[in-house]
Amino acid sequence: MKILVADDSAMMRHVLVESLKQWDYEIVATENGAEAWERYQQERFPLVLSDWMMPEMDGLELVTRIRANQSTDYTYIILLTAKSEKEDLVHAMEAGADDFLIKPCDTEELRVRVREGERIIRLEQSLAEQNRRLRETQAALVQSEKLAGLGQLAAGMAHEINNPISIVANNLSVLRREVAVLVETLSSYRRLSETLTAARPDLADEIRQLEEDCDWEWTEENLPRLFESSSKGLKRVRDIVNNLRDFARLDEAELDEMDINAAITSTLQVLAHKKKAGQVSVERCLRDDLPRVVCHPAKIHQVLYNLLLNGIQATAPGGRLIVRTSADEDGTITVEVEDHGSGIEAEHLPRIFDPFFTTRPVGGGTGLGLAISYGIVRDHGGTIEVESEMGRGSTFRVTLPPRPKTE
Repeated sequence: MKILVADDSAMMRHVLVESLKQWDYEIVATENGAEAWERYQQERFPLVLSDWMMPEMDGLELVTRIRANQSTDYTYIILLTAKSEKEDLVHAMEAGADDFLIKPCDTEELRVRVREGERIIRLEQSLAEQNRRLRETQAALVQSEKLAGLGQLAAGMAHEINNPISIVANNLSVLRREVAVLVETLSSYRRLSETLTAARPDLADEIRQLEEDCDWEWTEENLPRLFESSSKGLKRVRDIVNNLRDFARLDEAELDEMDINAAITSTLQVLAHKKKAGQVSVERCLRDDLPRVVCHPAKIHQVLYNLLLNGIQATAPGGRLIVRTSADEDGTITVEVEDHGSGIEAEHLPRIFDPFFTTRPVGGGTGLGLAISYGIVRDHGGTIEVESEMGRGSTFRVTLPPRPKTE
């Protein structure tokens, strides 16, 4: 363990350094509080041993600065002092000192106090690690429960929406066909307009008035476009419903072995038009001897498609997308998709796996791709993470075990 020593007495520094070194500690010695504070900002010291009375900056000021600057790792501070008044010692402890030694300090007492500090530091580190794991587990459970509840809702919504969509789509198809026949029939009648005008001028005038009222020329010209846009709108709704079904995992595929490298290659071929349109080059760093994994291939294909599509869309024209694969000794596969786009804002990172959350403009995305991918990877016993920096891009990392843990 590394210890920072601050003492303006050369003899006292020598005694402290030699004593601590024989107990296998790594020592950095400084002559005053200002020098100690400068070194503390440059390096991490779990334990600080400081004299109270020093020039430039005394030990109490050093303690105050360390506590004010404390980040995540705790620093244990022992104050060396010739003061023995109760008020002084209480003042030092209130400033942030953890322990104190009265000068001149006994070597055995120094050893015991430092060992006690080391024990407390280990406990603090263990507690911090347990808290970190607890927060991660809590976040995973919250996300899992959120997705499970939304999955049930999505399943019901997909079923309820799909039936009226099918009715409207079928009716629109019939209407489109029949309206085309009606337009052709009306065109045939219009060719009789001169004959009708000569025989029944009053009826001909009435027909012309009706045509003007309904703006028949505009209607006849724009009917194909109206049907086309309506069909595209229905297709978009149907795509959203299909995404909901995928999110709810209504159609589970059978387990089978899968070559992840081959899946990446085939997915990139499917997205070739997207790469070309976005002027994005893809660099593949795929491990040659990558082991196969047992999974639901259709679902993992979907994860790869979502991540690669997001990466291509995030990369600026002329930019580069990097895809990597690797494997651990136990057969766990890791897939990384690194884009060089604008990155994800820190405030959005906690929500990117939430269903229906998207940073794209309205109509640019459903916000289900990453949520679906998260659920699929979770159900396979794997993990999906993201690292992002504004202005430099994002890296999505997926790990998959050799076989689903839920099998």
